[in-house]
Amino acid sequence: MDTADLVRMANQIAAYFRSYPEAEAVSEISQHIKSFWDPRMRQGLDALMASGGEELDPLVRRAFPPQD
Repeated sequence: MDTADLVRMANQIAAYFRSYPEAEAVSEISQHIKSFWDPRMRQGLDALMASGGEELDPLVRRAFPPQD
C-alpha cells in the first residue's frame, strides 16, 4: 500500500479518537489498527515509524512507538 494512503488512513483514525481522553485515544488507535489493518499495512506503519513518522498525527506516533 502507498505510504501516503497509510498516513492518511492512520491520521483519520486519530482524528476520530481526538475527542477521547489522550490515553484512551492512544489505546483505541492502537487497538483499531491491530484489529482492522492487515499485516502488510501494519508493517508499512512500522516502517514509517522507524523513519521518524513526522507526517503521522502525534496520537498515532504515541500508539505505535518505533520498535528497537
